[in-house]
Amino acid sequence: MHKNPFIILLILSFSLILNIGNANAKQQPLRNINHQLAEDLGDHQSYADSDPGNYDYAKYIQRIYYLDRKTIIIQVKPGFQKMTKSDKTSISNQAFALTRSVQSNDCNHPETIKVKCNKKVIGLKKTTQKNYQWKYTG
Repeated sequence: MHKNPFIILLILSFSLILNIGNANAKQQPLRNINHQLAEDLGDHQSYADSDPGNYDYAKYIQRIYYLDRKTIIIQVKPGFQKMTKSDKTSISNQAFALTRSVQSNDCNHPETIKVKCNKKVIGLKKTTQKNYQWKYTG
């Protein structure tokens, strides 16, 4: 019993289209989350001078985004590198808290938080770790 090659090709093509559609559907929420993160960070940066107790962290953050479902990137400004480990951790935790406020409750938590300055990873935290690992940047 031989199947028509055209029908097999049609089924395979349809299957591929469905898989691509599902991949795009999964990426769309990340785009929405990243867009919302950019807006909220911008708001926090505008509040930083008038309410530094709550929003001062935002002065040191250039951008926050999900690279993928498992990784958050916190892009910091150069002045961040001169701070103490404690201050770096506090600022990074506040930036991470912003990501938690934007994502829906049914989203999985990321496995990795990378803190970058000038495209170099200067800090790293995995869910299995209690503290950030900071690289000396001079």
